[in-house]
Amino acid sequence: MKKSLMVLILTSFFFIQIGNAGEQLNLTTPVTRSSTSSYIIDSIHLDWSNKVITIILLDTVTGEKPVFSYYGIVAQNMMIALNKVNLSITSLQKRVFQQLITDGKLFGTVSGIPD
Repeated sequence: MKKSLMVLILTSFFFIQIGNAGEQLNLTTPVTRSSTSSYIIDSIHLDWSNKVITIILLDTVTGEKPVFSYYGIVAQNMMIALNKVNLSITSLQKRVFQQLITDGKLFGTVSGIPD
């Protein structure tokens, strides 16, 4: 009796799991996000020992903070170049935005005057 009950419970659990896997909720009104029209740089973290660059932007409309990262030799080479560059010609922030655009992570143009 105990064995039959256990088999029934396990079988029911298996079918419940399989049945739920293919279901979804179709919304009557789609969820829409507000239009993002610009970002500013919130923070840039250069982790030399782990070879990681983390860039956090700030959406000026929603306050959301998208994160972009570079790792390994790519990050190391970017940090070396950044360490040697003349930032009086092109600001750090502009260079970061230009890199994100070049890498296809963002699309747009950089505007404004460096702080």
